[in-house]
Amino acid sequence: MFPVEKIACIVEGELLRRGNESPTRAIHDSRLVRPGDLFVALPGHRSDGHRFLIDAFNRGACAAIVSNTGSLPSNARNLIVVDNPGRALQQLASAWRDTLAATFVGITGSNGKTTVKALLGHLLSAHGSTYTSPFNYNTEIGLPLALLSMPADARFGVFELGAERPGDVRRLANILRPEFGVITSVGPSHLDAFETIDAVASEKWSLVEDLPGDGMAILNADSSHLLQRASMAKVPVISTGLNSGDLQAEVIQVAPNLEVRLKKHNVTMTCPLIGTHNANNLLLAAATANTLGMSWDLISTTVTSFEPLPHRLNPIRTSFGTILDDTYNANPPSMTAALQMLAAFGDKDSTRTFVFGEMLGLGRDTERYHREIVRLALSLPIDAILPIGEAAIAACRAADASKIVLLPREEIGRHLAQQVAPRRAAQSTIVLIKGSRVLELETLVDGLQSIG
Repeated sequence: MFPVEKIACIVEGELLRRGNESPTRAIHDSRLVRPGDLFVALPGHRSDGHRFLIDAFNRGACAAIVSNTGSLPSNARNLIVVDNPGRALQQLASAWRDTLAATFVGITGSNGKTTVKALLGHLLSAHGSTYTSPFNYNTEIGLPLALLSMPADARFGVFELGAERPGDVRRLANILRPEFGVITSVGPSHLDAFETIDAVASEKWSLVEDLPGDGMAILNADSSHLLQRASMAKVPVISTGLNSGDLQAEVIQVAPNLEVRLKKHNVTMTCPLIGTHNANNLLLAAATANTLGMSWDLISTTVTSFEPLPHRLNPIRTSFGTILDDTYNANPPSMTAALQMLAAFGDKDSTRTFVFGEMLGLGRDTERYHREIVRLALSLPIDAILPIGEAAIAACRAADASKIVLLPREEIGRHLAQQVAPRRAAQSTIVLIKGSRVLELETLVDGLQSIG
């Protein structure tokens, strides 16, 4: 990164206890600090980063951005004092972006953006030095942190742009300034902030609007909201899809591995993902990689070694059958896709159980969306539905069906264990566990995996 004096200049801060260091990266969690890091003391509702300055410098931080100088620890040095550490972090990331010669790809969408990011990063790594933003660093804090960790010699930079409220994508795009914009989908997500799906679509589309004149957009043509807007783009557009688009594919197999065949190319791609929805994700990543110079042969060869991300519809083999671990998050489209995969997984003798975790962030339509998911689950070959969370339980109570099992959260794990135990020898039980991240449903996954 830059020397501390230049950092202070970039963020318009005052440098106290000056030294000569040049930090290696920025970090906002003192527990993750490594020697040579710049610690950003972010004030927050539940915790204030200034409380952890001692810990950050004990772990090897060489500098810090702060706004409160009231109780600076004696071991702190290179303290850059600003009014707003979060804004300073964004200013610093934007300045670092100016120094990088890489080609940048920004990815947004209601569903699939993290999977597309990981797929594209994996593909491009076989084509040139590639940096992929880590974890779910896709916010006004996470994206700058990820950008500041990007090596100066990387050829490609692949980043994810999230949106919890109007204007988020534009703010992030203004920092990242990608040449390529990928939009994975538009659906009912964060409706408590956006209110309508059309507003969600406009938010995602702002990524395309902010691309440079020589940029390019890659869109999911199976999303009607995106297809309608494609003709308005001021940059070239490549659309992908299973039903329409410039690059189309047919799904040959959805499990235990995903296999798709491109319709206009003599190319079949096989990767260790499952589900039709992931075929769209694979197409978007492959189309972007091809546009960036990768041959179709190299793409099809490289994608076979992709390692799926945890908690995103991952099949976990157990003594009794399979857990479909989709506990990272949930909204209606992703819940629908997961239910369709549950219905298709296994054979005619399999027993299927759906642990239905509440979907948060749906605003005034929460009740309707939860009832629609219950109706879908009841229409599929699913033997039991166990709801968790107020909205999921309310929708299941309203359905009043024999497949529905209403239990307190603390009893669900024990109930599942009792149900699967007799079927261990047959190994024919499939359990889908899915819900919003805050429910921490991965604890149920861990409990089921422990069954011997």
